[in-house]
Amino acid sequence: MYSASNFIGAWFWDIGTGLRPILLFYTTIFVVMVASFALASRIRQAMSSPAMMTMGIILNALYLALLLVLQTKTRDYYIPLAILDGLSSSFYWLSLFVLASSWVQAGQASWYNSWTGTIEAILGLVAPPLSGWIIHLLPGLNGYRTVFFVAFLSLLACAWLILAGQARTPQRDLNVVPHVLGRRPQIPGWTRLCWSFWGLGLRDGMYFFVPNLLLYIVTGSTVLLGFFTAMQAALEGLVFWALTRSGADEKTRRRQLIAATLISLAALGLFMQPLNAASLFALGAVIAISYPAFKVTLETAALTAISRHGRSEEERTQLTGLKEVWINVGRLLSLVFLVVLLSCLGPLHLADFRWILGLWAFIPLSIYQMARPLPRLASAD
Repeated sequence: MYSASNFIGAWFWDIGTGLRPILLFYTTIFVVMVASFALASRIRQAMSSPAMMTMGIILNALYLALLLVLQTKTRDYYIPLAILDGLSSSFYWLSLFVLASSWVQAGQASWYNSWTGTIEAILGLVAPPLSGWIIHLLPGLNGYRTVFFVAFLSLLACAWLILAGQARTPQRDLNVVPHVLGRRPQIPGWTRLCWSFWGLGLRDGMYFFVPNLLLYIVTGSTVLLGFFTAMQAALEGLVFWALTRSGADEKTRRRQLIAATLISLAALGLFMQPLNAASLFALGAVIAISYPAFKVTLETAALTAISRHGRSEEERTQLTGLKEVWINVGRLLSLVFLVVLLSCLGPLHLADFRWILGLWAFIPLSIYQMARPLPRLASAD
């Protein structure tokens, strides 16, 4: 999906949807994810995590197939497509996090999150620039269609790999009637952790695609958009790799949080700069460098807590669903803020976005305030 997801906003812009429908597209995705994770936190699903992951991948492939079939007509169906994308993402990420809480021991959580971030970043160095070059090279919408088709085939291959692996392992009985779970386990620091994820979601919702989309609007270049994503991946990869080499003790993690918060405040410099490719690349660098420390600290605390206190797959699914509700509510609220601004003030000038993106530099202060005790919880035996 790396080869396609970073260009969805550019695709909608090129087929003439305008900015507000693009914001509504991503807002709908997060609404669906919040609802899906909230349901997962209360009801036991009658399917295994690998089966749930396969379902998410197949739904994602269907989403790409519809993009290929509908072509420019997707501007008339962006809400149903967003619902499908939100469902597929919910199935996939819920199953992945639940599997991780089953496989990763508490003492390995920091190592796991740092190395998976590094591997994702390596992939981000290759796929987006290649996709951007293909879209630029082929005329009209043929470049987009080629990228979407390659992603579609890749997802089908992933689904086949999981199904082939499941066929060689004993299957549990899936004909189980779902039932509402009882009270979740009482976990020290869980409420603070959830608020930290809410703050991270509030940060990510704005930075998730708005800088990328603005870069494409300003430059009209998918090649630059691909290199923008690769630049972020390279910086994130270096920081994630450095986190694998550093200690996982409480003092080190707290210093990393302080550094990430201070680096995030550098986005305030956007107030003094015109909104162009250079300023957006600088903002992208700040976002990328500061992200890994927040991600590793919060996900390590969550993975450690869920591994220790989730006695069954049902409880781990419940806790994971709750955690994902909080982060996606944060993402949703940041996009709702943008939609309300557009609705109340009308079309915004591009220069206005530098004030919005700059003000978002204060959000990591709240993340740091809530996340300060988390390294101690994650490193405690």
